[in-house]
Amino acid sequence: MFRKYLMADQESTPIARTIWVYFLCLLLACKKDGEKDVFVPTDELMATQTILVPDKQTKKVSAALSFKNLDAIEYISVTKSGGNSYNNKINRGELSSSYTFSYPIQATDPQSFKLLLKAHYKDGNVSNTLALEVDNRWGFFIRSMKRVARVTGKSIGNESFPNPNNTATKWNVGGTDLGIVWEMEPNNYGIFFGDTFGQDFVPNTANPGPNGGSWRSNVLAFSKDNQLEDGLTFSSMVSDNAGTARELVPGGKDQSGNGNLTSIPSAAIRVNGADYVHYFNIRNWTGWITNHSGLFKSTDNGRTWKKCETVLFAANSNFGMAGYFKKDGYVYMMGTHAGRINPAYLARFKEADIENQSRYEYWNSSGNQWVTGNESAAGILINEKVGELSFVYNTTHKKWILTYFSEDRYNITMRTAENITGPWSQPYELAAGTAYPQLYGSYLHPLSATGDNLYFLMSMWMPYNVFLMKAELADMGAF
Repeated sequence: MFRKYLMADQESTPIARTIWVYFLCLLLACKKDGEKDVFVPTDELMATQTILVPDKQTKKVSAALSFKNLDAIEYISVTKSGGNSYNNKINRGELSSSYTFSYPIQATDPQSFKLLLKAHYKDGNVSNTLALEVDNRWGFFIRSMKRVARVTGKSIGNESFPNPNNTATKWNVGGTDLGIVWEMEPNNYGIFFGDTFGQDFVPNTANPGPNGGSWRSNVLAFSKDNQLEDGLTFSSMVSDNAGTARELVPGGKDQSGNGNLTSIPSAAIRVNGADYVHYFNIRNWTGWITNHSGLFKSTDNGRTWKKCETVLFAANSNFGMAGYFKKDGYVYMMGTHAGRINPAYLARFKEADIENQSRYEYWNSSGNQWVTGNESAAGILINEKVGELSFVYNTTHKKWILTYFSEDRYNITMRTAENITGPWSQPYELAAGTAYPQLYGSYLHPLSATGDNLYFLMSMWMPYNVFLMKAELADMGAF
């Protein structure tokens, strides 16, 4: 109808146009009985942050407020959603252009609630509500968890997170897994990956896992990236003359099920100026049957590797898969039987003794002592099914932090302890298989050894590639 009038008006006389404008104004002025004029507030409340966390010492939450027209305000009202009722008023005389609002946490407050602030104006009007969300959890917990970026392979589908490496085109790494990170030199990191396939690899939802050509049992990347908020960027990979990432720990590719199939890295560390990788040699993936586990060593910053003949773990060893961390002159080694259905055990050795297996000490949990040179003396440290693992000592939280794949919970699990020999905490869930289907592996970046952020490399069987994850920790103590 309005369009009809407007079209007619295009060729109308000045008198007709005047009548039309009068009619339109009359129409717009009409409103239902009792309907009030719409008011646009003369002032709005704003805060620098709207998600608040209590201060551990003062047990208060605070937010810096700003105002568009401070002088128009008579007072600020504060109410609360959730928990006990709360009403407070901040008069104009208390406000300033750089006012900090604070609220003391009450013992009866729930773990999550909102503080609702409104500006009441001198002319009787009220502003829109400013909602401040309070995260009121206490004790030790995981505050948040997210996938930061891809680490390997091509981006697929509608992925919105970064992919800084594009390994498929740069180094012929289209599909791979694991991602064991260790510090080689200060702020320089090595990253070992498992079975790797070329740029012809195609993620397959119907038949997930490896496919394509250029099969290598393992490849190695280097990184100088110490700012992981936007992803983990490689500086290079160990490559051949054609630029293809090359295999470093030999795997036989014997697919008969009775020979040398592949060699998979499980832990890596630098000691005595050399780099070492713990690997397990697979005979048959059905049942995770291994031939042995052992060490390879590099003395040229990871470019070439040679087998350490003096370190060998048998096929049935409880250190067939492992994790390493250095502290106080020792290398601590957690291990499991190859696979994902066995408990975890603990050993240690002085850095100088990494190639002298007879000097390894094993934690005997029943006797509460270290036993030298007797692997069978090692007692159970974590008594549940422990998959691929890694661990660090976090100096900020003063805790050992262990992460691993849990088959029973179908997640990436975290446990903590004040002493590496235990007792270890209840399991915390870092990443759920319901959110990240077919997840496994959880290799902590060395930057996780300080601060509140845990960065770890997680694999997914579909699309058979590696992703950088971030978990934020909080240790609020008791209320």
